[in-house]
Amino acid sequence: MVALAILIYILYESALLVLSVSGSEWSYLFSKTPSLLYGLLLDYIRVITITLISLVLALTLGYYFAYRKKAEKIGIPVIQTLSAYPVPAYFPFVFLAIYPFVDAIFGSYTEEALVLLLGFLATFYYVFYGFWMGVKAMPSEYNEIMQNLDMGFFRKMRYVIIPSTFPYLIAGITSTVNSAWGGLEIGEYWPNIAGHKTLQVHQGLMKTIDVATSTGNIALAAWGSFLFAIIVAIYSILFTRKMMDLAKKKYVAEEGIYSA
Repeated sequence: MVALAILIYILYESALLVLSVSGSEWSYLFSKTPSLLYGLLLDYIRVITITLISLVLALTLGYYFAYRKKAEKIGIPVIQTLSAYPVPAYFPFVFLAIYPFVDAIFGSYTEEALVLLLGFLATFYYVFYGFWMGVKAMPSEYNEIMQNLDMGFFRKMRYVIIPSTFPYLIAGITSTVNSAWGGLEIGEYWPNIAGHKTLQVHQGLMKTIDVATSTGNIALAAWGSFLFAIIVAIYSILFTRKMMDLAKKKYVAEEGIYSA
């Protein structure tokens, strides 16, 4: 009964909100919808890019640390220290230090590259820790089989390591994707990040929401956030949930040794 009452209250307040918006305002918001969805598409490309870079780093550096104790003793504390500090606390210093070099390489896309770097620094350790811990948790028999068969790096990854660490990878990738949005929210429009310099992308939904909020266009910011929430919910159902179910049902490390 309590849940039903809460649902009715939410629907009632939502109806009041919709009715309070004028027809001209709705026309304005609907006219902005195509550009908002295009900005969301660009943001998803950024999130996918950040995730892929983080995944490559995890599969290489995470693998190296898992099998190299000396490197692990140095590398893991360094990454833990880096991930312990909020990126906005130190990124303006990084921005000042590397801006001339990044600008020389990327030119008009310098800000795009720096936003990707901010998102990467804010999220890469999720999938890195997930994969690294997954390799560390593998049954010792797996390592014996790989050693006896004299497997190379790519064969190990394809046939043993990635399947056995798949649940860890999916958890890490999901966290990376979800957290990357926070990095984009901060980085896509960051006025006065260092002195009078402003960090901003050419176009993106997070930038639109930030600019709309800072200029007092709350209706546009709210509409963009609403569209974003719908797409994220669909993504969670179609991708995250199915991948987690697949990880639970198919990739079970304890059973893999018998198949091997």
